[in-house]
Amino acid sequence: MIRGVPNSGFNRLRPIAGACLLGAVAACASINGTQNGNGGANGSVAQGHFHLVGVPPALAARANALLNTDQPAPRSVLEKRNRAQTLARSIEDLLASEGYLAAEVRPEDFTTMEASAALTVDSGPRFTILSVGLNGAETVDPETRRIIDGHLAKLPSGSVVKALEVERVEAELVTSLQMRGYAFATSPGIDALASREDANVEITYTVDPGPLVRLGELQSDETDPRSQKAIQVLKPWREGATYNPRTIDRLRSRLRSSGLYEGIGVVVSREPDADGYHTVALTLTEAKPRSVSFGVSASTTEGVGADARWEKRNITGRADKVTVSAEAATLARSLTAAYERPNIGRFGRTLTTETGIRQEETQAYDLDGAKIAATLSQPFTRQLTLSIGAAIDATRITDQRTRIYLGEREQVTFSIPVTAAYTDVGDPLDPQEGIRGFASVESGISVGNSTPGYTRMQISGATYRKIASDLVAAVRAEYGAFAGSNAVPTDRLFFAGGGGTVRGYEYQSLSPTDEFGEYFGGRSLFSASAELRWRRSERFGYAAFVDVGAASDDPGTVFSDAKASVGLGIRYYPGFGPIRFDIAAPLSKRDGDAPLQIYVSIGQAF
Repeated sequence: MIRGVPNSGFNRLRPIAGACLLGAVAACASINGTQNGNGGANGSVAQGHFHLVGVPPALAARANALLNTDQPAPRSVLEKRNRAQTLARSIEDLLASEGYLAAEVRPEDFTTMEASAALTVDSGPRFTILSVGLNGAETVDPETRRIIDGHLAKLPSGSVVKALEVERVEAELVTSLQMRGYAFATSPGIDALASREDANVEITYTVDPGPLVRLGELQSDETDPRSQKAIQVLKPWREGATYNPRTIDRLRSRLRSSGLYEGIGVVVSREPDADGYHTVALTLTEAKPRSVSFGVSASTTEGVGADARWEKRNITGRADKVTVSAEAATLARSLTAAYERPNIGRFGRTLTTETGIRQEETQAYDLDGAKIAATLSQPFTRQLTLSIGAAIDATRITDQRTRIYLGEREQVTFSIPVTAAYTDVGDPLDPQEGIRGFASVESGISVGNSTPGYTRMQISGATYRKIASDLVAAVRAEYGAFAGSNAVPTDRLFFAGGGGTVRGYEYQSLSPTDEFGEYFGGRSLFSASAELRWRRSERFGYAAFVDVGAASDDPGTVFSDAKASVGLGIRYYPGFGPIRFDIAAPLSKRDGDAPLQIYVSIGQAF
């Protein structure tokens, strides 16, 4: 047995030339060996000015990729020789990474630029693992040692020495130690002891676990006492909790989600305090306190629209914010101001108050309204948030019924909405994987020409699955039910048709109608969509979709009343989310239905 020495090329396993390659045993490789039968003319690989002879067939494609460097042709015999030597070393590293530790690649002696130069491969024997050992883990607890041993077992005796697998186990050892509380765990490297005669290797990992870290105080460079108190609420551990990288990541995520900081530095102290705990120090760079955003949309069913949003953050130093948003569209106009106070007493508990005015002009009704509302929300997991609110909504509505019998209806509606929202998707504008769900129950009473009470229930969900690297399948479903008097404001009832429910049909045109053919709100709603989204390139993608749905005054007929549509879409990705262009056609075309409808907006349809 021979021991690798520094600079011998085999004292450590390491990445070479950008790939995870096992260092060649220079001392062993200098000993001429016989070919193992994988070489010969049948193992020839050619590329441009060079070709390989004797490369193992299983590595032929990867070896050819190393030859194909897209470099310009050599300009002299000397440059061609130098390039051949460089390629020979790269091929040797590739062979070593797959267990051919004694492989040699010899460029032929050439004197001309004309012919393709041969690189002759003598791969030698394929080395296997004799044993795997570990140094430095004597002080870790038994459960951590059991986990570590499980990683070492991934390299059984007799298996081929592959650099990627050997180095992956090293990374897993360090990660497991850190996940178990050894925050400063490192690996000085991997030692290997190789036998040329037996074609095997003894691998020895070495780890330095460092101390078991228990987290203590969270310190920040913030000088404002109010900001300091707001940051303490974000701390996701109790003092004395065992360190875990995910805990620190959760702290970063909470700080990032506040929108207050563009630079976040987190450092765990190496030395414990008097209580034996390790302090966590924050270095924060404040983001700009104001932002403005804009959006546009257009469709042949709902017309064109634009919206704008202005936001001012950290008004009182408690991560609170004021938002003013405005919308101007063919069917609706609105202006809303909101104040949000997050992390009241604990992380995530948020109070939102808002007031606003709106105007809507649709096929079913015309509405002028003013609203004031407050909502208290609390996340119970990272995905699930529950909220409860109260609202006062004053409306003046004109619909077909009031036009004929009553004129305008003026009502004030008091309501208590309770909602649950679940999401584990990444990008809300372009989800790739995960589930989104929403459920709400709103009970209220209207005061005006009469005093009707009502309860409105709605549930929706969507799932996204990546069935290939560039292909996403998305499915959405929604159901709504209404109980109470129809004398409530018309916008409390359900409507279907258009971009939000069933593309391809006019807005609200899949809603129930009266004897005059005028739309009025339904007491139940059903809609569903399925999309196949193909990301063809960095900038462009395509979609094919099917929508189905209807609103009905009779819950028993909402499914049988449903109409379907199909369509195709183009997605343009400017960098902040897709711009959507959809064309949809109704499958159950009725008199008055257009053959096609077009929709343009920012973000996916759902």
